[in-house]
Amino acid sequence: MTSAEPNRVRWTPHTEEDREAVRHALERILSSPHFCNSKRYPALLRYVVEQTLTGNGEHIKERTLGIEVFGRAPDYDTNIDTAVRYSAGEVRKRLMLYHHETTNVSIQISLSARSYLPEFLRVEEETDASLPMRELSPYIGRALTENSIKPVADSRSSQGYLRKVSVKIAIGVLIVLAGRWLWVEHQSSAINRFWSPILHAKGPTLISPGGVVFSSTSHIGTRVADQTVENPFLSFENGLAMGRVAALLNSKGADYRVQTSAVTTLAQIRESPVVLVGAYNNGWTQRLVLSLRFHFTAEPNEQIVDTSHPGRYWARDSTKPYSESPDYALVARFRNPSTDSMVVVVAGLQRYGTDAASQFVISPRLLDLFNRQIGYDWTDKNIEVVLKVDVINGRVGAPTIEATHVW
Repeated sequence: MTSAEPNRVRWTPHTEEDREAVRHALERILSSPHFCNSKRYPALLRYVVEQTLTGNGEHIKERTLGIEVFGRAPDYDTNIDTAVRYSAGEVRKRLMLYHHETTNVSIQISLSARSYLPEFLRVEEETDASLPMRELSPYIGRALTENSIKPVADSRSSQGYLRKVSVKIAIGVLIVLAGRWLWVEHQSSAINRFWSPILHAKGPTLISPGGVVFSSTSHIGTRVADQTVENPFLSFENGLAMGRVAALLNSKGADYRVQTSAVTTLAQIRESPVVLVGAYNNGWTQRLVLSLRFHFTAEPNEQIVDTSHPGRYWARDSTKPYSESPDYALVARFRNPSTDSMVVVVAGLQRYGTDAASQFVISPRLLDLFNRQIGYDWTDKNIEVVLKVDVINGRVGAPTIEATHVW
């Protein structure tokens, strides 16, 4: 069975207690093997976190970091000296590796993909798996109260009464435990249905996230990484989605490897099942879903379209701020006819959608909702799901199902 990952939301520390909690999380990160043997990467991360905590985050720029952290001259050429950009890329990757390996922390720290500002995530609510026992606890307490020991006339009758009460309590506890087990099994069966074709396929699963690089010619400051880029940048949401999938496969005892889409080849996709993370930063996602009913249109018209109903599409509202507009995502699991391999797509129009898609594929509750909509006979079939996720002040809500297709 898979334990659901705690739901984390973007969070801004406001009180001194909040800031101390972030500093404590930072020290744990810097003492980890990913950072403790380096000087420049911890220095960069500590600087941007401290500047943000003290209210100076808006002043964090590449040149400032070059001067304050790496000792460069005030007039140094940032186009020639890429120490800050390279180091920030390494910090991003090392943070994702750390959080992938260390999940039992309440606060996570990441570095924004499009700036040098740190982002903080904090556990907001309990996982769904904890609900049944919490909901049953009042009934357990009531049962114990109703069966509490009453005064009796003699020790013999008292002992007999105690035995009866003990048996009743034992039976009640067994019923509660059995109910909890059945509930968890029912929920986890949805995850098993989704991942079974991947887990039973030959070869280790290839997790292939999309990546970007900085670009002075792009209106958004980045472009999709190609085969010439050895170490592209991953957004925090892409890294989080990759980590969620990897953690689930690991919990199932499955082998996997991680490789960016820029260097993934068609031959590798033929040899093993693949999980593609991201849409417009992942060329393989756009290529392999193009023939499906639901697929992504080409940039700059970023949409998910329905070929069975021309004119039906899902797109972000460009009139609203980026951090306030709902995002949409596509989850697909299918056998690709050209490679005869299993493909899973976890991709949003933007990074918020990718975050929501990764929540969907590891959530027993969300996959069980999918079960209820389409029935339970889909383990060996191809599926597509269009998701919507509300975004408020940069925080992602729970995804909801917009459309499904099973064949």
